[in-house]
Amino acid sequence: MKFADNPQQATEYLRRAIPLMVKGGISPTPLNYALWYVYVSKALPALNQQMDKTLEIYGTCPNRISEVLFRDFLIKDEIENAEVVQQALLSVMGDLESSASSTVQDTEAYNEVLQESLAALKDKNDNQGLESIIQNLTVNTETISESTRQFQKKIDEAQAEISKLKKELNQSRQEATIDPLTGLYNRRVFDTEIGQLASLPQPDVSLVMLDIDYFKKFNDSYGHQMGDKVLQYVAQLIKEECSEPLLPVRFGGEEFSMLLPGIKAAEACKLAEKVRKKVAAIRIKQKQSGDIISSVTASFGVARLEADESPENLIARADAALYKAKEAGRNNVQMAN
Repeated sequence: MKFADNPQQATEYLRRAIPLMVKGGISPTPLNYALWYVYVSKALPALNQQMDKTLEIYGTCPNRISEVLFRDFLIKDEIENAEVVQQALLSVMGDLESSASSTVQDTEAYNEVLQESLAALKDKNDNQGLESIIQNLTVNTETISESTRQFQKKIDEAQAEISKLKKELNQSRQEATIDPLTGLYNRRVFDTEIGQLASLPQPDVSLVMLDIDYFKKFNDSYGHQMGDKVLQYVAQLIKEECSEPLLPVRFGGEEFSMLLPGIKAAEACKLAEKVRKKVAAIRIKQKQSGDIISSVTASFGVARLEADESPENLIARADAALYKAKEAGRNNVQMAN
């Protein structure tokens, strides 16, 4: 998106954007400045609709959502200046330019042949025979056809290469935020978002921490591949119950978390209990023996973010509730004090 506002208008937009960023605890990054500048300018109504919806749910705009909005609305049709991607695109475009130049030259030459042939046909005094004209056109038509085919081939190759680069770029973005084994958000995203939510004047968020019971023993008994499969099953169950704006996270090892903005403690406990029952219902069949494994359970700790509480303290209270659940026999949900 191009900005064409005059200095006075631009200053006014920035003057209105900064207080909103401060109120929402928005980091003063160039990305966020641009996003909120466009928001207050109302230049993109669709962006404002998405932002208003996010603000209604969160009371702020989390970094992960800001990045998505920035890409979707502000640089949707542009390529990020990643050096590797830039160099690869330069190579693709260089090949296309070379092929295009060659094709243009062949086309110009063919055009000259056509003009000469037309002139010869119109000139009754021209001694050039009809057969000679046809022969000349045939040879040059084959030349331009082959040149065009080669250029089309180059275009197809370029399209394939650009699609590959786009896929790699999206994958690199995903790797920065997504746990590769489970497909859930990683600890980096969790730390950023919980910090942002906790900084709000009146935070409204609950946290669920859960841990697969006796997971080390399970790995020792059935192997790490089977253990990975269990992690993936549990992650899928958590993901199914955590649609936006809820945040499903692989916290580390066999421990997961659910960050729940806008969810009260009682509702968070109900959600944890629902996931607990689904985990306990997991049935895994061993390929070699055909035996059914039905001993997978998880323990849950739930905590509600209190006023002026730090993210570290909230996590500690949820963890304490989790260990209380383990002490109570595992496979249950406990609420933090």
